[in-house]
Amino acid sequence: MTLEVTPTKSFLKDLKRLGDEARQEQVIDAIGLFVENPWASSLYFEKIRSKKGYFSIRANYHDRILLRETGPSKYDAVAIGNHDYIYGSYFRGR
Repeated sequence: MTLEVTPTKSFLKDLKRLGDEARQEQVIDAIGLFVENPWASSLYFEKIRSKKGYFSIRANYHDRILLRETGPSKYDAVAIGNHDYIYGSYFRGR
């Protein structure tokens, strides 16, 4: 199974906003691992029940990556943030 993850403009903006190079690297590494093995236990890949077609993975203890399924084995990386941002405030107003 080959997965494809495409970063969106908002994702790249969030990545830049992290500031810390080590955290940015953790995000990139997590996406790489997701492409290789989406079921790796360290990613905690899970469906977001409140929004159809959205999933999240963990980059590290604090940062989560929001993914939107766009087709079979295709995802857009749409946001990076803490638990409250990804599971709460990101979807307000959308």
